[in-house]
Formats: sequence, structure tokens, C-alpha cells
Amino acid sequence: MRRSTYIRSFVKQSSLMIGASLLCVAGFAGSAHATDPIYQVDLNKTQILRLPAAAGSVIIGNPSIADVTVHSPTTIMVVGRGFGETNLIVLDRDGQTMVDADIQVTSITPSNGVRLFNGTSRQTYSCAPYCQPSPVLGDSPEHISANSPQVSSSNAPSAIFDQGPVSTSGLTGGPQGNSAFDGMPAIPN
Repeated sequence: MRRSTYIRSFVKQSSLMIGASLLCVAGFAGSAHATDPIYQVDLNKTQILRLPAAAGSVIIGNPSIADVTVHSPTTIMVVGRGFGETNLIVLDRDGQTMVDADIQVTSITPSNGVRLFNGTSRQTYSCAPYCQPSPVLGDSPEHISANSPQVSSSNAPSAIFDQGPVSTSGLTGGPQGNSAFDGMPAIPN
């Protein structure tokens, strides 16, 4: 009888210790990324990100997944260019990190659109009010190439239509011309 009591006690304590260990590990792993913001951007859509202070540098991990356009020292625009995840880092003028975030680019069916699947082949159409081809990343190569004039313009780099002055770093400072980037050395090509 003593032996069975000992085994039950050992199994019970071992189970509790393993459970507590797993909770600690899971809690630690979750807290490592709990404070990192994650921004979700739809493919070929733009999200506006307002910064708490003027940016000194804006770095995007993989520009083929997301593109960043600096609108003003405190406003940047993030455009989804391809499926996947990358990161965005924004530093202030002193080089301190203001934003360190993950960017997830996903695709949704347009609100007035449909996706047709034929085996592994996919085609996307926009139906407003009549359905027209609207190829996106992930559609069949034949569908994309047959409708390439519509796709080529969406792959062009973003443009800034702001007529504000340009600082030495090549970033626009907005209509007032009080750029946070003025006086910073230009990045060599």
C-alpha cells in the first residue's frame, strides 16, 4: 500500500511541476511579443500611421512585402505590396526607436468582387456592376498576363503629390517646409 501511495504522490507532483513549467514558458514566450504592435495591411491598400514625434529614419524590412511613403515628419503611409510579414522600424532624430512593429500583408476578396477557382488556378474579378478582370498577386499567371496593363500600374512605386520643399535626405517636408529631416546628411546612392 505504501508503494502505490508513493507512486500516486510522485505522479501528482510531477504533473503539477510539468504543468507549472509549461505555463511559465508559455507566459514568457507570449510576453516577449505582447508589446510589439502588429499592423495588418491588405494587399494593394494603404494604412496611415501617425507617429508620436518627428521621424529621423524609416526602415522597412522587406520592401517587396510592404512599401513606406513618408508624407510628413509625423505621418507615414504603409502600402501592402505582397503577401507575408515584414517589420517596420522608425527612429527619431537622435536614433532612438519610436516604432518597432510587424507588418502583415494579407489579401481579401474585394467587397464587390469574386474569385474563381479551377483546380489550382485562381482568377479575381471586380463586379461593380459588371464583372471585369482584376488580377492580384496569387492569381494564375495566364490571368495576370492577359490583363497585364491593369496590373503594371499597381506595381509602380508610390508617388508623393506634395509640393512641399525637399530636404537634403530627399524626403518631403510638407507644405510648411519645416521638415524634421532638414540638416541631416543625405544617404549616398
